[in-house]
Amino acid sequence: MAPNAAGSSSSSTTTMDPLTATTKMAKAIMSAPTGNGKLVCTILSAYDLPDGFVPEMVTMSYREATGRGNGYNEISTGPPAAKHKDHNNSFKFGGPDSAANQLTISAPLPTLFESTVTFTLKYPDASKNLTSTCTIHKTLRVNDTQWLILNLDPVSDSAGTRTPLKSSASRISTSSSSSNEQQPTLRLKLRLEGPYRPEIAAVVNLMNGWFTAVDVISDNTVGFVSDIPKNVPAVKLLLVPTVPLATVAIGALPILGGIMIIGIPFFLPIFLIVLTLGLSLGAIGSSVYFSTRQGRTRIQHVAEPSYQTFLMTKTGQRIIYDVGPRPSPQSLAHAVLPSDMIGKLIVSLVIDAIGSASYLIPLAGEGFDLTWAPMSMILVGALYDDVMPNLKYIALIEELLPFTDFIPSATLGWVKEFGPNIIDEAKGRMGDAKRAGRRERDALANLHLSRQ
Repeated sequence: MAPNAAGSSSSSTTTMDPLTATTKMAKAIMSAPTGNGKLVCTILSAYDLPDGFVPEMVTMSYREATGRGNGYNEISTGPPAAKHKDHNNSFKFGGPDSAANQLTISAPLPTLFESTVTFTLKYPDASKNLTSTCTIHKTLRVNDTQWLILNLDPVSDSAGTRTPLKSSASRISTSSSSSNEQQPTLRLKLRLEGPYRPEIAAVVNLMNGWFTAVDVISDNTVGFVSDIPKNVPAVKLLLVPTVPLATVAIGALPILGGIMIIGIPFFLPIFLIVLTLGLSLGAIGSSVYFSTRQGRTRIQHVAEPSYQTFLMTKTGQRIIYDVGPRPSPQSLAHAVLPSDMIGKLIVSLVIDAIGSASYLIPLAGEGFDLTWAPMSMILVGALYDDVMPNLKYIALIEELLPFTDFIPSATLGWVKEFGPNIIDEAKGRMGDAKRAGRRERDALANLHLSRQ
């Protein structure tokens, strides 16, 4: 027993119920510190520089979104490794030492994700320095690599003005116009790395442990089960009674169906229980199958494109990685719900249909509304907050109040968003039809007059 504050051991034992223990563990996971993010940049080359002077280095630093920290963690490469043969005033960085042109900045991932990175091409003469900036969250996603070509501009002086670029004669002949001047560019490879959120990391570790256990069990059982017919030849004899029993069962299906129809009031609860058990066993069996190597391979081909698409969205990044505040349920629903007219109509009709389903079980169905009301509010807000910000509250109230479920809140939002455009389009088509009819009538009238 651990000693208490007075130095003596506690005489009483405390037991923690499972709910409290789970809650404490969840709070510990959510409040766990996250690791730093890492911005890795590989400087490749500098093209079309204003003159033939060799730059000394390329530096990289970052500035927070709040404007603080201009020049945080400024690091630099070495001088260029070689000059491009096929481009004037262009230099390659890096050489036999692959780390010579690689720059790495470590910082808290939320800060780094919202920061602006500055690249500066430095010369012995500071007045010739060139610079370029890159906003990370507009350019990169976590654990994503981008190949970039950044335009280089002169560094602003103390007065905030920029010295215009002057090209050497090797780049522009005296007879050519300034419109032929090439913009200096910096070519690089940029990658942002960062850890999962604590709760996502916990889920990933749990799933990896589960998959490992399933693989061990399947490796030890699949071979044993497949060898049963070889080791126990009598097992094949079970097929002899199976065929006639299956034939009798198929022939008895109409009789069983008639009995079920006649005894619906009695058999309906039993049918629902059996259906629930069947669905539960099917769900458990499916989860076990998709946890095996073969199942994971199959589901990966189907789910991987959708997962990668979701991961590249702003909401997906905020859910999986610690790049800022956790997304709200409404923003999460907004990321997965459709945004086109037909898709929104289908989802709205489904939302209203589920809300009205409480009428199937009078009185008792109102208890279902207590669970559905906040979900309906989230879905309606995700669909129509841009058009009717207060509609989600109407959806919540009409689900909570008794005998108001018939109000189609979600469909009303669809009418508000798309109704005026549909009416305007219909008016335009009616006007076109009237004008076309008038032209045909005038043409027929002219034709009739010409014949007379």
